[in-house]
Amino acid sequence: MIRSILHRHLLVLALAFALPALVQAEIAFIANPDNNLHGLDLETIARVYRGEIRHLPNGARITPVDQPKGSPIRKHFYEKVLGMSEKELSRYWSRYKFTGKRKPPMILNSDAEVKRWVANHPDAIGYISGESLDDTVELLQIIP
Repeated sequence: MIRSILHRHLLVLALAFALPALVQAEIAFIANPDNNLHGLDLETIARVYRGEIRHLPNGARITPVDQPKGSPIRKHFYEKVLGMSEKELSRYWSRYKFTGKRKPPMILNSDAEVKRWVANHPDAIGYISGESLDDTVELLQIIP
């Protein structure tokens, strides 16, 4: 009996410590609430973040914003969505730097800045940690 109670307490304690890490590991892909971007799939998101498209098929302009270089969320996002490391991403943008055909997303300093920018610009999209999500932006997708 005491052993069973002890096991339950240990399980609850383990979950209490693990749950914040699980939520933090999730990336919330967000848009301005006035922008009707429901159903934006990962391939389209990747094309936007590679600078391949600036408008969606419905004609809507789309402007991505990015997290700071070297941040864990940026590394996670680019590995999951683009299948690229930061080093590969840097080489990718170096190829397009002087052509003017593609432009990398504007880099902001934090989840709070990304969220504020997206909330104030109707064509903006971005990504933040799941724990930073609130009702000032619209959640389009959770990226584990």
